[in-house]
Amino acid sequence: MISKVLLGVILAGGFVGYLYYTNTQAELIELREYNMAMELQVATQNDTIDKMSKQYETQAKALGELTSKNAVIEAEMTRYLDIFRRHDLSKLAAAKPGLIEPRVNNATKDVFDSLETDSSFEFDTDN
Repeated sequence: MISKVLLGVILAGGFVGYLYYTNTQAELIELREYNMAMELQVATQNDTIDKMSKQYETQAKALGELTSKNAVIEAEMTRYLDIFRRHDLSKLAAAKPGLIEPRVNNATKDVFDSLETDSSFEFDTDN
């Protein structure tokens, strides 16, 4: 009688062990698939971070160049404003119109030519 009970306990233990093993294997497969999905997501995010870092560096470089160009332009503007501050052009133009008018006209032409050159857009039909 005891051997039948012992055999029943051993069989029941074996069946429970089999169920535990198969359940654990199924869970292990599911977790491996989840892990692979997470690794792919991390790789994608790392690529995105790298691209954004490169874009940030490019933008920082462009901003530095624009800042230096702006400093040059502001220095030039200050120089021109200083010239206008030191000279009363209205008084000088009234006194000597032949002296001021050609200079103003030439300078205005240069400014407009510069603006036209800076704002020109050439349409490229090859691309």
